[in-house]
Amino acid sequence: MKRPHRWITTLSLCLLAGLVQTGCSTAAKAVDPVHISSQQRDFDKQTGILRKHMQELQARGDPLGDYYYALANSDGWIHDVTDPKAITALFEKAAAKGSMDAKILLALQVATSEPIPGQLDKIKGPKGKLDAWERGLSQLLPLLKQQCAVRRLVLDEGRPKVAYYSIAYDVWPEFRDGYYRNNADGSRTLLKDPVRQQEWEALHRGCRTPRNEWLDLAGR
Repeated sequence: MKRPHRWITTLSLCLLAGLVQTGCSTAAKAVDPVHISSQQRDFDKQTGILRKHMQELQARGDPLGDYYYALANSDGWIHDVTDPKAITALFEKAAAKGSMDAKILLALQVATSEPIPGQLDKIKGPKGKLDAWERGLSQLLPLLKQQCAVRRLVLDEGRPKVAYYSIAYDVWPEFRDGYYRNNADGSRTLLKDPVRQQEWEALHRGCRTPRNEWLDLAGR
């Protein structure tokens, strides 16, 4: 499976308020109100396609729609829910309805001690909380053996699509490079585990997903 590049994010366009600061456009275009207005209309159109796809799934009672809704709030391309606990509750709701994607990201949240599930562009690691790391990985591993990747609604070069993220991709390097355990005497021990690296790396290497689904094709 080809991993989506980390620069492919839900809001990976040089648009809106940050347009001038990002340097993603020439200076002349960046200050041109007509150009900015055109960018805004295109942005609204593309994110509208993402929202329409999500809402169609929700209308059919597909838990994938609830998962996308939770992740869209986590990613920040919609702002219906902003409180971390409330966003986590959206994932829990989707998981209760049967969304494997939501179950996987909830387990990953436990492992990485993140305030909200998702955060798929962040490097994964235990953040010094090794008990939570081990607890989360013990939940995560059997899930990934059933479904190795999660889906995400993104804009890739301005086009809306469903992208797939291999979760083990971010876990196995932690065992290769190591992470620290804080000892009672104030020292730190670097922990590496070649056996677990091999297990998680094999899980990633063997992850096969469908082709990315472009949502702006004719007929949608």
